[in-house]
Order: sequence, then C-alpha cells, then structure tokens
Amino acid sequence: MKLLRYFCFFSILTLVLFTNCAKRGTISGGPQDSLPPVILSSSPDNFSTHFKEKIIQINFDEYVKLNKVNQQLIISPPMDTQPEITPMGYPSKFIKIKIFDTLKPNTTYSFNFGESIQDNNEGNPYTNYKYVFSTGDYIDSLKLATTFEDAYNRKSKGLVNVLLYEKEGFTDSTIYKKKPLYVANAKDSVSQADLENLKSGSYYLIALQEKNSNYKFDPKSDKIGFYPTPITLPTDSVYHLKLFSEVKQTTAYRPSMVSQNKWLAAYEGDTKNLEVAVKGNNRTIASRFNKVPGKDSLYIYTPLEKYDSLQFQFKSGIYEKTHTVTQRTVKPIDTLQIKFTKTGTIQFRDTISFTTNTPFKNISKDLIQVIGKDSLQMPFSIKTDSLNNAIQILFDKVEDEKYTVFLKPNSVTDFYDNALKTEMAQRFQTGKLTDYGNIAFTLSGTVNYPIIFELLTKDEKLYDYLYITEESSIEFRAIEPDKYFVRIIEDANGNKKWDTGNYLEKRQPEKVINFQKEFDIRANWELNETLILP
Repeated sequence: MKLLRYFCFFSILTLVLFTNCAKRGTISGGPQDSLPPVILSSSPDNFSTHFKEKIIQINFDEYVKLNKVNQQLIISPPMDTQPEITPMGYPSKFIKIKIFDTLKPNTTYSFNFGESIQDNNEGNPYTNYKYVFSTGDYIDSLKLATTFEDAYNRKSKGLVNVLLYEKEGFTDSTIYKKKPLYVANAKDSVSQADLENLKSGSYYLIALQEKNSNYKFDPKSDKIGFYPTPITLPTDSVYHLKLFSEVKQTTAYRPSMVSQNKWLAAYEGDTKNLEVAVKGNNRTIASRFNKVPGKDSLYIYTPLEKYDSLQFQFKSGIYEKTHTVTQRTVKPIDTLQIKFTKTGTIQFRDTISFTTNTPFKNISKDLIQVIGKDSLQMPFSIKTDSLNNAIQILFDKVEDEKYTVFLKPNSVTDFYDNALKTEMAQRFQTGKLTDYGNIAFTLSGTVNYPIIFELLTKDEKLYDYLYITEESSIEFRAIEPDKYFVRIIEDANGNKKWDTGNYLEKRQPEKVINFQKEFDIRANWELNETLILP
C-alpha cells in the first residue's frame, strides 16, 4: 500500500515539474519585420513610353494593403475622373490601377502613392513610390523646387498643393475653373515641395491650401500663394510663395427669425463701413445690429411690432442687397441682461468691460462708480462699442488693490427702453508687480517703419502690441510669466493693421516677420533681447 502511495506521489510530482518546465519558455517568432514590401514587377513597366494602356498592375513579394490612398495618392497631371485603385479593404499581392480618362498626347504622368502602400502584417510603408509613364517618346525629367510659408502665422497648418499651369491659354480665371498641368504637395510642418517630371516651357506657379482638394481656388475657404510672373523651365532657382486668405467678398444672406424682434443674418465681409436699414410695411423703422461673437453673422433688432413684411437693406461700399421676409409669431427677446467679461483677479493690461444681450442705447456715467479698497472713488472714462454690444470702463490700476464697479439703477438703457432695475456690483483685484516680468527689445537691421510689434502667447494669440512709426524703445512691462513669441508687421499703407493679399489684383500681403525664438518671461525678471531683421 505504501508503495502505491509513493508511486502516486512521484507521478504527480513529475507531472508538475514537467508542466512548469514547459511554461518557462515560449517559442519566439523571431525579430519583428521592419522592411517595406518589395516590388517584383509592374505591367506595363515603370517609366514606359508610348503608353496607351487602361490598366496598370504592380506586383509585390508579400501581401500589401492600401491605407488612406484617396488622401495620399497624387496624380500629376490631375485627371478629371479619378482612376479606380484596387483592391481596397483587403490584402493582396498586387495593386491594380484602372484609368478612365483620355490621356493627353506627349505627356508624362506620375502616380505618387505617398505612404499608402504598406505590408499587411506590420504596416511597414513603401515610402513615396512613384509609377511614371509617358504617352510620348520620352519621360520628362525637369524639376522645379518651391518653398512656402504662411503669410501671417508662424507655421503653415494643413496640406499645401503646389500647382503649375502652362502659360499658353492661362488667364486670371484659370485657377478658379481648371485643374493644373502639374501638382505636388507637402503636409503639416513641411515647407517645401518639388514638382518633378516636368517638360520645358513657361508656367504660372500657384500654391493652394484647400478645403475640397479639387485643385481649384475657392476664395471663401482656401489660402493661396502665387508667383507674379511666368517661370521658364529648365531653371535652378528656388521659388518662394506666401499663403494667405483673401478678404471675403461682401455678401449678406437672408435673415431668419430668432425671436419676435431679433433676426440672424449670415454676413461675409468687412463690417467697418456696413449700414443696415430696415423697412416695415414699406416705411423705415428703427433698428440696430451687432456682430455674433466668433461667427460671420449679425444679429438685427427691430421694434416689438407686427408687420406684413420686412425689408432688410445691406450696404457696404458699392455692395447693396435687400432681402424681404415675412414675420412669424414667436416669443419676444429676453429683457436686458448685463455680463462682465472678466471677474476676480485682473491683469494690469486688462480692461474692465461688460456686455449687454440687447443693443444699449444710453450709458449714464453719473450712475457708475469705481471704488478702491479705501472707499475712494476712482476717476474713469467710458468707451462704447456698439458693434459688439460692449462698454469699457477705463481707469489707472495700481498693484495689490481691490476695486468695486457699481452700476446703479438706470445706468444702462437698451434699444427697447429697458433699464437696469437693481444695482449691480462687481469686484476686482490686482496682484503685485513682483509677480510679473518685463521685457525690452532692440531691433537690428533695416526696419521699414511704421511697424506693428506684436507679443504673442505660446499658442499664437495676441497678448499685446505697439504701433511704432520711428526708431524708439520697445518695452512691455507687467507681463504674466509664460513663454512668448514676437511678430513684426510692416504696415506699408499706414492703416495700423495687417492687410492680406488679393490674387486678381496681383497684390501680395503686407510683409510679416515671425521670429521663431521663444521668450521665457518669469516673475520679477527683466529681459533685454536683440532681434535681427532679415
């Protein structure tokens, strides 16, 4: 019996040891595959001449898949009908291209797949594979090097297409209606693109940052850069383009009702000289309008009356547009509401301001008070902005101080004669100057005055600026500790703002210099920096 127990014990022990030994190691599949797929052949051969085929097949040594080929494939010259690329959605050892367009005679075509061809297992890309053929006797081999930058911002964001059009038959309207003869592109953070397989001749060079990627310029949504004169190939020159958005052409759209006396109208263009007049039952009635924050739209306010129809007349410069609408019966607008744009701790360069939800008609300064912590009344002035329904309260602030702004009853009256009914108090406070830093700049090189000297936050938002007409000291004091950048605008026409370009007017945007250096401003620090202008 004991012998049987010993036998069972050793059998179980042997089984456990064997199991543990089996678990100690696993069979490895070897090192991870890091090599891209290899092309075995293509039919017709790559770089073929006298090309007449409608189907191209590219064969690989392993299974491949296509990743975002519709976004990455660049065909030059562009085709009116996109070719069919198969297989899509499953791996295969070949890629097939079916061409539907009628190919142009004596033309070199290239299919640049970017990084869309990948092996099926590890996703290793076959980078920038190009299939090239010619319908003529030879493959065109000339090249044009281009660089580009955003005309205003530090970096160009998004895909940029660089386009080349033949000079013969080119007019100002070509880029709106026709596709280019050659195209290349560059992605985010890349500031150059080379056009290849070009033939000799004269061309117009355009760069587009497009929304629709159809190689046609849409001024409402696209950025454009253009070289002003034709380019003759071959050339060893590198051509530089600045991308900009044009000022949108003035367009006022049909208003829609928000409430019984409030209307929303989409509006594109400059509102600086905009006039809006409203007629009710063919007679002019009182009205007001203001911008919708962050949108290309307007709110238009009309009296609380019923009309058979309303005519909204928009006028800006030579632009005029009238829309006739019919009222519906809806709820009237809310009563007067006031909101301060900042509360609590404020910076020394902050402006205390408040907005109203309906257009203000009257601001009574005598019914507004600014009181310091010692109960002393502070002198102040008021600045109004009817386009944004904003009222600024301006006074000199000192460090480590507490302020209270009192809006007394009837201090604010709106377009509908509604007045503030109860007193409103808002408290603010400032910090110590030692919590902030100061920075001064010296400019070296040729400076084309006047300039707009801008201090930008690390996310490129305007923090502060100086308008400078001659050589002078440049200093920013009481700056919040953070990292900043500098942008200088050469204000060629002296209108104190940056002016963009216009393609039809052949006008380039005003020069902007974005300095790439980051300035680290710390509390209780003084920085002195020299900027070298190119």
